[in-house]
Amino acid sequence: MSEWLVSKVGPRSATWSITQIDEECEGAPASQDIQICHGPFGAFRQVLRKVDLHVDPISELPDDISPPEGEVSPEDEYPCTADEPLASTPRTQEFVQGIFDLFDQNLPSSMMDLNDFADGPGHIDESFLDLTAEDIRQRQKSPMNALVPQDFQFPDFIPEHPYHDSIPHDLIPNSPTLDSNVPHDAVFLLKHYSTVVLRSLSPFRHSKTPWHILFIPHAKSCLAALTLGEQLDHADLCLFFGTLAIGAFSLGGISQSEMWLEQGKFYGEQAQKQMRRMLKTAYDVPKTAKYKSVLMAILTMVHISMFAGNQKQTERHLLEAEKFIRVKGLGREKSRKVRLLHHCYAYERMFHESTFLDGFDSSYRHHVRKAIESSGTAAYSRDGLSFSLSHWENLEQEMRRVKGREESENDLHLQLPGSWSQTLYPEIFGVPEAYLLLLSLIIRLGREKESADQGGSNTLPLKDFVRRAKALEVCISRVKQLSADGCSKVQQQCPQGVLDNMLDAMQHSLAIYFYRRIYDLDASLLHHKVVAVRDCLLGFESADPANIHGSAILMWPAFIAACEAEDPELQASFSSWFQGCAQRSGLRSFNSTMAKIERCWMEKKRADGRNVAWLDLMKDV
Repeated sequence: MSEWLVSKVGPRSATWSITQIDEECEGAPASQDIQICHGPFGAFRQVLRKVDLHVDPISELPDDISPPEGEVSPEDEYPCTADEPLASTPRTQEFVQGIFDLFDQNLPSSMMDLNDFADGPGHIDESFLDLTAEDIRQRQKSPMNALVPQDFQFPDFIPEHPYHDSIPHDLIPNSPTLDSNVPHDAVFLLKHYSTVVLRSLSPFRHSKTPWHILFIPHAKSCLAALTLGEQLDHADLCLFFGTLAIGAFSLGGISQSEMWLEQGKFYGEQAQKQMRRMLKTAYDVPKTAKYKSVLMAILTMVHISMFAGNQKQTERHLLEAEKFIRVKGLGREKSRKVRLLHHCYAYERMFHESTFLDGFDSSYRHHVRKAIESSGTAAYSRDGLSFSLSHWENLEQEMRRVKGREESENDLHLQLPGSWSQTLYPEIFGVPEAYLLLLSLIIRLGREKESADQGGSNTLPLKDFVRRAKALEVCISRVKQLSADGCSKVQQQCPQGVLDNMLDAMQHSLAIYFYRRIYDLDASLLHHKVVAVRDCLLGFESADPANIHGSAILMWPAFIAACEAEDPELQASFSSWFQGCAQRSGLRSFNSTMAKIERCWMEKKRADGRNVAWLDLMKDV
């Protein structure tokens, strides 16, 4: 018996269990007595409260999505009554491994060649499946059946009522039957998400991104728990359904299948419903869900709305993430995993803030700011709660200043110039922090300009505005020198041509954005930089034959440059790039962004010589 137990706990499982114990100890305050147990049968796991999986779909989040805020003291936020959620036992790992292995065996190798997808928590092998849009278009007549050998009887992964059928028992070897609440297309969608969708989020081909080490293992654990009849909390269900929704939307975009799009909509509605329920208790003391689980769920909802091209919904979710981080996250010790999630939030927030110009003074932003201030945790933030400028004299010198850990971790929106060697932006996105810091400063200076144009009080004197604008312009031109350390960290992790073209495109687009938002130059004066961005996109394609790794990162530079394009041939190049990315990734955000660009081009044609800026058009979207 003891030999059998030892054989069931492999080295990876044991190492992972130790890591989980370390994390639980790290998250507990020194004053709290804790007892942590992990066993091969999961006997010591606390049973979470039951959550109803059969939820009614909703279409939009209401204005009162945020729970009413009370006083949240920093010392009260640490106690936690729940054990580590979804700490999969060896039995659970073996079970979900069997499901994924079975799925791989029954699919063509060209379609599903993802080795060791469930080979231990937190690990996804680097030999991803080679699924392309062309594979699906050539082999798919219906979303599932044409993807498998003709002599294989495929289970009903998409039943008419997805939660009321089950996979046939004989398809699951030596394991319990799947619970009726388990979505039967979950394995397929998780594989698609982890291979096709995630490729667009990072230029790197390794499995060390936040999505590979946090989001995917968590979604897999949710699937295993549901399969074994265990109960999940609202945060886990939100992330699980949200991940399935993104995978289904991507498949629908690639294959042009209405059934996948409807399935994505269904899962998205379930995720949205679970998010509303999650937020009702997200700020409770003691906490009812782990901090990382709640934040991952919110960030998953950010991606759903972002990939759908819904900026207003993205705004709502990003503000919810900001509130949760500032109230529950900045006053605590931050593990590497927590910092990864904070970086993911701030990265998406910067680019959203640069193009969403309609919500700067919205009532919901005021609501979020008031909630943060009333919680008593605003003092932990090193940046302001609004995108205002900080005081600096010599910007280039300030950019080279070494920032401390606490200052850097709690400068959520990159208000304070400086550098920090432990920043995670380069290893997640391949983009040094200096690029994002300069974007943040352009946004803040642009807000000063718009406030002055509207006759606002307490605006910068003209002399100070011009001085700061000139300093920003110089730093943009020297951003590569200012971020040399960040570039060196990632040069060995992706093909050099990919990284060079990506950073060149980012620098040129920063300059275009600066000249448009601060100086409002005529588009003809920006032509050479627009051409430079187009050339970088073409160079990026030639450096990456698959032409999908990191394409979402280039969406912002391509948008900023394309809006200024006036030459028909140049416009056609940008259109072709966006269409290609949309077809390969299936993400609707490429199509919706291209629609905004085409609207800008159309308005310029109607302008009869007047200077039309995309900034003005975005305010009406």
